[in-house]
Amino acid sequence: MAPLIPFMLSCSMCYLASNTILTWINDGVSKEELVERVVTFCVTMDLQKEHICRGIAEAHADMLIWMVKKKKETDDPITAEGACGFALFPQCPLKGPQYTWALDFEFTGAKPELSEEPPVPEDSPTLRVLQLTDLHVDPLYSPGSNAQCDEPMCCHKDQGEPKEESDKAGYWGDYRNCDTPMHAFKDLIKHAATQQPNLDYVIFTGDIVDHFIWATSKEKNIEVIKAVMAELKQTFSVPILPIIGNHEAHPVNLFSGQHPEIPEEISSNWVYELAVEMWLPDLTLESRESIKKGGFYKYEIKPGLVIIAINNNYCYHLNWWLLYENKDPTGQLQWLAEQLLEAEKANKKVHILAHIPSGSGSCWDVWSKEYRKIIHRFENTVVAQFHGHTHNDHFNVYYDLENPARATSVAFIGGGATAYADVNPNYRIYTIDGIREGSTFRVLDHETWYYNLTEANLAGPEVPPSWKKLYSFKEAFGMMSLHPKDLDDLVQKMVKDVDLQNKYYGYYVKLGDTSMEKGCNEKCRNNLVCEIVTSVHTDDTKCKSLGIETKTTSERRKRDAQEESSEVGSNESGE
Repeated sequence: MAPLIPFMLSCSMCYLASNTILTWINDGVSKEELVERVVTFCVTMDLQKEHICRGIAEAHADMLIWMVKKKKETDDPITAEGACGFALFPQCPLKGPQYTWALDFEFTGAKPELSEEPPVPEDSPTLRVLQLTDLHVDPLYSPGSNAQCDEPMCCHKDQGEPKEESDKAGYWGDYRNCDTPMHAFKDLIKHAATQQPNLDYVIFTGDIVDHFIWATSKEKNIEVIKAVMAELKQTFSVPILPIIGNHEAHPVNLFSGQHPEIPEEISSNWVYELAVEMWLPDLTLESRESIKKGGFYKYEIKPGLVIIAINNNYCYHLNWWLLYENKDPTGQLQWLAEQLLEAEKANKKVHILAHIPSGSGSCWDVWSKEYRKIIHRFENTVVAQFHGHTHNDHFNVYYDLENPARATSVAFIGGGATAYADVNPNYRIYTIDGIREGSTFRVLDHETWYYNLTEANLAGPEVPPSWKKLYSFKEAFGMMSLHPKDLDDLVQKMVKDVDLQNKYYGYYVKLGDTSMEKGCNEKCRNNLVCEIVTSVHTDDTKCKSLGIETKTTSERRKRDAQEESSEVGSNESGE
């Protein structure tokens, strides 16, 4: 089921395949037989090459067999409708009361009356914070190998000889379906550390492991995670606050809750144990326990400023453990509300780190709606959110649930170190209102640093990439501040200004040559603006209020699906 569903082009085909696989499992076929049948189906349907079908099937088989049999004993067995509802969200309906839950946040009390924030004094102290995200380091990346292979990911030695000179993988990376060479990752963090010497701390918003999902293993993932974290710790002398990306798990995307009945060999406990080992050395006992429970924690990075890192891979629609438990897995959203209430009472401000933007087509809307309620309730406490996952450089604005015209919160999405696909590598630097009496700890500005991949590869391996500042947000868009209301004003202007839309698109793809060549037509530009104001993927109310005609559940879904479109061998183009 899991190995095949993402390939499906329609709900009906998905239902057929899923029911077939469920029948095999319920009939008691062995793991070996299940894998062979799935591989035969996959190859017969010409979905992928045999070794790719086999790698994915073998990785998922134990988990699938255990989960289907375990759920069969309950009044909520796994069905094809449930599986396809997640796999092809939101294309296929996900019906049933178990998929329409809401949490009770009454314990947080009424939202305090909001008062207008005074402007930040010009001579106020500031914090400088580096965001790294979506590194996707590929230890097997081979410069000169075939970047035009006939597999979902390329640039390995064993994928055939390049037919043309232009098919060869570049030394510093490649715009095509390839990930980050280790030497390119090292150059990126070296530049960030030397060019930005006065950092206060580093945030890392997930995804260390590459996209070769049919060839990962627990051992391989652990090896690359340890190598990358060691490089980060050696390069930066300031605290590094990481979160887990969907690629850290094996099999990819699969994050279980901490339940004693789940066998250790198929649980996610190893990911969380590794995080405790590799992350901040001075985590409190409470934070260590929450990481072990589900990969989330809090950390007071500066007096009055709390970082809350959550594992929102529990909203990822390709996390098959949602078929086992989907109502607030591990109690993380409940925990988040509790931590925010504690911060509110202590008059502290909070920054939230989460890998996936809540409005992404990758994030299940039921989870996103509950998360949005929390952001709404704690508007005065959560002063910034930071995400990755999309590989693009952009932002989201949240709006008051009772007065949708009023902007309340901002999420900053930091791009990525990988050039996959059609973008340049980058990192971001944030300037944040610093430690002072009455500090807002809001983001005052951010700047993106990048290098042009074409130029870097033409210069060759002996010449380090020429890093440049892509833009400063305030300067590029003529902003007085990055407060939610000011960013909403920018969106209002962007709706009517094609030049502004095109500028935003250029920064969105980080001036990636192939993306700039393709350009961004009217539909593309509408989707970009709509994405800014969408915090729940299936809710396009704000888009409509801006007069944007867009198909939230289809057109934007295709563009939001960069990760899964390549990972499962789809013929759709990614973001």
